[in-house]
Amino acid sequence: MAVTEQLKSLVEEMPDPNGAGMYTDNIDQEKIEKAVEVIAKGGRQNLLGLIEMLGEPGAQENAKPHYALHCVVNHTLITRDEPLRKEFCEAMASQLQNMNLHPYNRSYLCQELQWAGREESCSALGEVLLDPDISDDAATALAAIGGERAAAQIRDAVGQAEGKSRLNLIDALAALTEPASADTFQEALQDKDREVRIAASLGLASLGQPDSAEPLLKAADAAQGWERTQLTKSCLVLAEKLAAGGKPNDAKRVYEHLQKARLGDNEQHIRDAAERGLAAIG
Repeated sequence: MAVTEQLKSLVEEMPDPNGAGMYTDNIDQEKIEKAVEVIAKGGRQNLLGLIEMLGEPGAQENAKPHYALHCVVNHTLITRDEPLRKEFCEAMASQLQNMNLHPYNRSYLCQELQWAGREESCSALGEVLLDPDISDDAATALAAIGGERAAAQIRDAVGQAEGKSRLNLIDALAALTEPASADTFQEALQDKDREVRIAASLGLASLGQPDSAEPLLKAADAAQGWERTQLTKSCLVLAEKLAAGGKPNDAKRVYEHLQKARLGDNEQHIRDAAERGLAAIG
């Protein structure tokens, strides 16, 4: 689309960054807010125009459109204009796979969706979870949006993700604590990457499901060193969740198992923690 001369003129009303890239000098709030309001009235076309105006990271031509884009998205939240917020988020989501944009700017769109996006953004964010340039920001945005629709997007991508991306996806999924993610976490307990296994254990524990006890305890018992410590902590988290969730007998079984299976001198604190947990259950 062609960026209109009016939009270019309105963007020029945004402040110039200082030498450190901060917008702290010569801020004319009234002028900025007036320009932002007019840009917002232009709807989707103006928002796409701002995205088209984004330049190379750190370049002077990138600064004002970058600033304006954030202000315009924020404007929809301040004014509680839900239809416009949705329209803008859908417009940003439509550009996540635009390879004419620098990866930095596609990540920036994910960051905007992280706090302004809702369910309408989930599908588009899910489609870029395997894009190494923006996978992390897309996963973070989905974790912030929350809910089963966001979790489903991440679960769909976990099986194809590798390395650091796979770990980040498991971390994001753990943050969402959606019950339907239990099978994904259980499968990830067998991952070849230790950090993935540890992240999966915490995600599984956080769900507080009785069926998670057996696979989690089995994985923790078989682990060694740092991993054994972390997975055992996840077992304690699971026991606490079960007790708090009105399942004292299930929690008791976890604590009693840890008392019997953690017999090393360096595991006294685990036995003590289990004893305290049992005492709290009564």
